[in-house]
Amino acid sequence: MKQPEEKPKPKPAFEQTIAEALKRPEKRHNPQQPLSDSEINAVRRQIQRCWNLPAGAKDAENLVIEVAVKLNRDGTVREARVVDAQRMHTDPFFRTAAEAARRAVLNPRCNPLKLPPEKYQLWQQMTLNFNPSEMF
Repeated sequence: MKQPEEKPKPKPAFEQTIAEALKRPEKRHNPQQPLSDSEINAVRRQIQRCWNLPAGAKDAENLVIEVAVKLNRDGTVREARVVDAQRMHTDPFFRTAAEAARRAVLNPRCNPLKLPPEKYQLWQQMTLNFNPSEMF
């Protein structure tokens, strides 16, 4: 005896599909999510406007300056210090470039930094790398 063929289930109507999607809980922002590339690039572009690498920079492609930054909740810089303080005392060119990087971070034209307020716990302290090959 032949068994009756099963009929395919009808596909839900478009309206029903949309209604089901709207019932699903929306994804909430995760404050522990690291900063996105676009957020990092936005900060880079913002500070880039204020950083003037000294003219005639020797070995500029090998120069990387790290500036440790503490920020207020509104994105303004509270403190900025060059990480490699020892090199600042021994390398006059590095000192000049590092001071320029620190001034860029503190420059009122480049403050406050445009960072997502809901991720403040992640960016309240950060290290900014000033690398001529990436900044320009």
